[in-house]
Amino acid sequence: MERAGAVVLAGGRSSRMGRPKALLEWGGATAVQHAVDVVRAGVDGGSVCVVRAPGQELPALDALVVEDPVPFAGPLAALTEGLEALDGRCQVAFACGVDTPLLVPELVRVVVGALLEGDDAVVPVIEGRAQPLLAAYRVALAPRLQELLARGLGGLKDVPEAAVVRSLTEAELTADPTLTEADPELRSARNANTPEEWAALRALVSHRL
Repeated sequence: MERAGAVVLAGGRSSRMGRPKALLEWGGATAVQHAVDVVRAGVDGGSVCVVRAPGQELPALDALVVEDPVPFAGPLAALTEGLEALDGRCQVAFACGVDTPLLVPELVRVVVGALLEGDDAVVPVIEGRAQPLLAAYRVALAPRLQELLARGLGGLKDVPEAAVVRSLTEAELTADPTLTEADPELRSARNANTPEEWAALRALVSHRL
């Protein structure tokens, strides 16, 4: 069985949020620590790599922390850096940002488990939108992603140019009973880019409680 790990992207500009998303508070922890805890549970204690911007301040984390080679070079560069850092530690990595605090370990586990032989990546499609930052990638994909970066590409939407990427439908996700029990509405995919959106996600948790 392939070992699984995770990459948490923490180095975005957070311009609309007005402060670093990684340092937002969620459940008594920072958003980045919360993300690390969730994905680690989802990959059964496997290695977790956090990718930050050069010089970005983060709290002490029980995770491998690496820096983007270029500040704010985009998610493709950050994902590539994270996959390279995990080389030798695992074969598959779940990738997420720090702005999806409703993410549950069960979704991580289902997505990683959906990666089939011949797939380089598997990307959920939720509410009609591809979710490349709730996706699983083979660690060995990193050199091909570097080739995309060398061509001046920087978006996760460009990954299919260098990889076999399979979409994972909502029906496939919700066929797993553990996920439907933990996250029946697939709120894991809801993210926040503004303080108001972050507050709205908090309200969802408060209402559920």
